[in-house]
Amino acid sequence: MKETTKSECASCPALCCEGLTIDIKKPRDKEDVEILTWKLQYENVGVYILNKRWHLFVEGRCGYLGDNGLCTRYESRPDTCRRHNPPDCERFIDWYDTFFETPEELEQYMEKERRRLKRRRARKQKK
Repeated sequence: MKETTKSECASCPALCCEGLTIDIKKPRDKEDVEILTWKLQYENVGVYILNKRWHLFVEGRCGYLGDNGLCTRYESRPDTCRRHNPPDCERFIDWYDTFFETPEELEQYMEKERRRLKRRRARKQKK
């Protein structure tokens, strides 16, 4: 992966510095869904799926982001920030396939998934 150049980041509105993403496991049972539902009741919290991988998203500005929209510790930024490079950043790609902002959106998605799995099992049993 190539290193981000200052010119590529110079015109960016610091999208990567406006939220914290945490990898989470796909909910497997009712308890997992209840925990995610609880988290989605908080302001500025979302859950998204990208390439079948689940993530918790907390909206908030990085403490090292200056008023000018630039990193105040760019030269000594953490490795996580160094690895976050174009063309794989939020500026160049869709960073989620599905996004949930409310418990209701998550529950609707989970219900749709339950119905899909039920149909799949029924088809397998017919064979």
